[in-house]
Amino acid sequence: MDYKKVAGEILSALGGWQNIKSLNHCATRLRISLADQSKLNISKLESNKNILGVINNNTEIQLIIGTEVQHVYNEIMKISKEPIDTSITNSDSSTKQKANNGGLLDRFLAIITAIFTPYIPVLATSGIVLGLIAIATNSGWLSEKSPTYITFAAMGKALIYFFPILLAFTAANRFGANPFIGATIGAALLYPDLNKILVSGAKLDFLGISYTAMNFANTVIPILISMWVLSHLEKFLKKSLPKILQFMLVPLISILVMVPLTLIVFGPIGNLLASGIGRAYEFLLKGNIIIFSLLFGAFFIFVIMFGLHWIVLPLQLQILADKGLEYSLAAGGMGNYALLGVTLAVLLFHQDKELKGIAGSAAFVNLISGITEPGLYGVCVRNKHYFLSVILGGAAGGLICGLFKVYVKAFAFTGIIGLPAFAAATEVFPYYLISVLASIGVAFSTTIILMKKSRKGHDFEKKSALNQSAEIMGNK
Repeated sequence: MDYKKVAGEILSALGGWQNIKSLNHCATRLRISLADQSKLNISKLESNKNILGVINNNTEIQLIIGTEVQHVYNEIMKISKEPIDTSITNSDSSTKQKANNGGLLDRFLAIITAIFTPYIPVLATSGIVLGLIAIATNSGWLSEKSPTYITFAAMGKALIYFFPILLAFTAANRFGANPFIGATIGAALLYPDLNKILVSGAKLDFLGISYTAMNFANTVIPILISMWVLSHLEKFLKKSLPKILQFMLVPLISILVMVPLTLIVFGPIGNLLASGIGRAYEFLLKGNIIIFSLLFGAFFIFVIMFGLHWIVLPLQLQILADKGLEYSLAAGGMGNYALLGVTLAVLLFHQDKELKGIAGSAAFVNLISGITEPGLYGVCVRNKHYFLSVILGGAAGGLICGLFKVYVKAFAFTGIIGLPAFAAATEVFPYYLISVLASIGVAFSTTIILMKKSRKGHDFEKKSALNQSAEIMGNK
């Protein structure tokens, strides 16, 4: 791929670098916010062979580039004559305008994506470290009392334990508040002396106000509520206080107000919501864990495809933090492996050399790191019938996950790199591997059958055309 050429083509279709308000990227996608949507040439982007897919939700444009996205991003930044905002979000008027555009679901997804995206690679890394520790201790190579174990455990558990601090930073930033004030509020909740009495769950009081203590380590929902309120408090203070006093008084009042409010009000509210989510989750599992896992296996990859997994992910993380294990993350990954089966079949048996090349690249990144966009947009979108293979393969793996109650103990991506994290659940890991093989095998076989049927149909059409030509010639 000629990265400079692709970058130029993208900028041209977006209306030039002047039309870009913000630009950042994840593992496979460019995420772009435009100043003027009318300048966007969407058909030009969709017809570009180097772009695997285009998602335009009116608030953000996503261009699926694949694993070479970093190089394209770098070239766009080089071409641009003025700096482009590359922050996750900012709190200026253009960002506020962006937040008010689009539907309610679009705005909600934009918020959740901006808050959680920065942590996904580190969350996955934490899961891998915890998985390696579990393998080492279960094999007798490492003692849980050794300094080596404690050091590795700190690496694996640090992000989850101190998540309120980091989450407060990005949430405050996204809601338009000072992220450093947000992080300080999160840190105050985990301050060792305060944390000691919070984890007790006892009845406490602050300035005579009684409240029930709760542990904020690993929590998600209370911090999100707190940072949303902080953003409104900051706006009020900046409107009300003289500018000369804002430098000191805004952070001072924010911290003095928000820490007690989070302890007394938002913590219990968030805990109540988390408990409700937990009870609903338990209800679904008790209803029929087999159907639960089968549905996640068959269809969760489509939730990811449309970006809706950002709604589910915070709930999964909350359940994982509360219960120490989670089922849908295991079953939901089976669609990724089913897609791997599809791309392997296309790579080995399809007749189109260009498609075989795309499938080979997609299969490699999926196998190694669980990245699905190249396979979804580069292979399946070109032939919608392959989605049937993905559904059937994912359902097969999900069914086995449900039958053997396969769960995870740490967040992880699918693929070889993420396997150690799944190995942390040693009791069910063999069944997880069986599920993976079933997903790949069923999708692989189904794709071959679909390709054979497609070829037969194509051959039939060619024969019919030849027969018609012969009849015409005979009549002449």
